[in-house]
Amino acid sequence: MASSRRKVVRRHPHWIEWTTGLLSTALVATMTGMIVYHGLTAKDAAPELVVTVTAQRPTAQGFEVSFTVFNTGKKTAAGVPVTGRLLDGEQRSIETREVTIDYVPAQSHVEGALLFAADPGASRLDIRASGYNDP
Repeated sequence: MASSRRKVVRRHPHWIEWTTGLLSTALVATMTGMIVYHGLTAKDAAPELVVTVTAQRPTAQGFEVSFTVFNTGKKTAAGVPVTGRLLDGEQRSIETREVTIDYVPAQSHVEGALLFAADPGASRLDIRASGYNDP
């Protein structure tokens, strides 16, 4: 009967394995800490919405006013209606348009456009976010 001999080789981990393991552990711990921190500090936060006009141009149907909605807050806003009004010199509304932005993530921005029949360059343009929902 032949007996099989097995040789047990004990190998100590290489320093690269230790370094990779320690760096990975530190990275996971840091990410977990950041997620917990943002989760705890954003509970009472609200979206901070700012609308900025980026361009105005004529189209075949009238005039297009492009805009960007910035959310500088720590909370996401959903269903954001953006209302644009063309006003004459006496604050009387000439034309009003509205578009709803589905989702504006926290600390991000979204682009959109409003279409007017009248020339926005001939009037005063008032454009703003007029509300939001909590997602």
